[in-house]
Amino acid sequence: MRKFLLAGAATVAMTGAASAAGLEAIQHGATGTSSALRGTAAPGAMVVRFDVYQFFGAGFSSNTNDKATLAARAAVPGLMVNNTTGVTAQFTGTLPAGNTQIVAPVTAAPQRQAKVDPFGMMHTIRLFPGFDAQTQGGLRYGAHAQFRLNNNTGGVGGGVGTGGNRVTNTLFLDRAVMYVGGDSWGYVSFGTFPGVSGTMSTGTLEGLIADGGWNGWAPIFARTVNPYQFHTNIGTDRTQKIIYETPSWSGLRFGVSFAPSSASGQTGDGNTPNLGGAGRQATSPDAGDFNRYRNQFQVAGRYDGTLAGVGLVAQVSYTGSGVVGSSVAGAQTNRGQGIFGAGLQATYMGFTVGGRLETGTFNGGNNLSPRGQKQSTVWSLGAAYATGPYAVGLHYISASTNGVTTNTAQRFDTGIGFGARWDYAPGARVFLEGVVGTAKEAGVNLTLDATAPAGATRSANATAVIIGNSFRW
Repeated sequence: MRKFLLAGAATVAMTGAASAAGLEAIQHGATGTSSALRGTAAPGAMVVRFDVYQFFGAGFSSNTNDKATLAARAAVPGLMVNNTTGVTAQFTGTLPAGNTQIVAPVTAAPQRQAKVDPFGMMHTIRLFPGFDAQTQGGLRYGAHAQFRLNNNTGGVGGGVGTGGNRVTNTLFLDRAVMYVGGDSWGYVSFGTFPGVSGTMSTGTLEGLIADGGWNGWAPIFARTVNPYQFHTNIGTDRTQKIIYETPSWSGLRFGVSFAPSSASGQTGDGNTPNLGGAGRQATSPDAGDFNRYRNQFQVAGRYDGTLAGVGLVAQVSYTGSGVVGSSVAGAQTNRGQGIFGAGLQATYMGFTVGGRLETGTFNGGNNLSPRGQKQSTVWSLGAAYATGPYAVGLHYISASTNGVTTNTAQRFDTGIGFGARWDYAPGARVFLEGVVGTAKEAGVNLTLDATAPAGATRSANATAVIIGNSFRW
């Protein structure tokens, strides 16, 4: 074991930055494959890794929802009950003696507004422990995990998530996977991890657009608006599953994955049927369970090769699922997934162009589609140029989804992401990233204007530009 630990320490010292880049790539902002999370080890050796990704950025945004308008509030008397006679009456001001308050009075308030500062900062850190090993006979095995900061680093009126306020500043396990396999027969992976539709996807080019474009950091400033609604967004797929991937035959490989439920982590085996939840639920009386898929399967094929000096990457995928049924007659509202995806990317002399299309029965990401509504379609086109440590790129994304499930109109999100990056040292990157987007759904108010009439259409627009720095080691 001592030599295994020493080998791991040497690997971190020599190649930690490269390892972390590959690990981080599949999680945030770069087109990756599942093999990016499998390292290598010499026959008879084990390599232990502990990779880290840390990011800091600052930027400006202009957003429809940088301002909130609260409707005027009329005064409402409270209710009290006389402790002697039992008579209920209204009251305002101070509760009279001899009475018990049932409902407190509401004080009148005029129309109010709240605004956010257009300038902001953001920071996060992610940890990637893992190991890779190989026997003398060629059996490869290993395990990897990701820990990250939660998003709740501050509360309303409750201060910020500093070391002195640890209730709001915690790390959580985002995903964990184990694998066993060999170069001649493929790999079996199991754990809480994205499926093959996402890990084999290509065509969105976010790996060449600053630190992700519309799948990067700048969209955090673009509240309400985000056209990146691809089902293959691995950030929305954190369920327990089993995955098999074939070896590569002249650049062509295939994969299949299965998830019995939408459960992640150690859940999924002990839930009580009448309480519902993300585990082994087949039917439920709770409407909150009807957006949970069950028995999800993903199949995908990918080709990586070269034709006449042009590097080509192509992928097709299909995701299908069942849905948690209703035990209340007539209450079922959603249908299982049926999502087709395809992506193509070509590279020549540093120039890359690509596109991706996903269409089918889903409501953006891993969400289910309401029965009787149209299919969702998300597509993207992009271009980039990379030379040495520099890269510039942009992409356009359009999403037509079901939006608010009680509304029959489609939601439309469109956006342009652009940026430039400079890898100025091993494991160190600085970048400029920007996004411009809009969201609209007929009959839905997507703004924070509470004074809008019921059923009014209010679209949201957002622009954000940030400068960021990241380290990987």
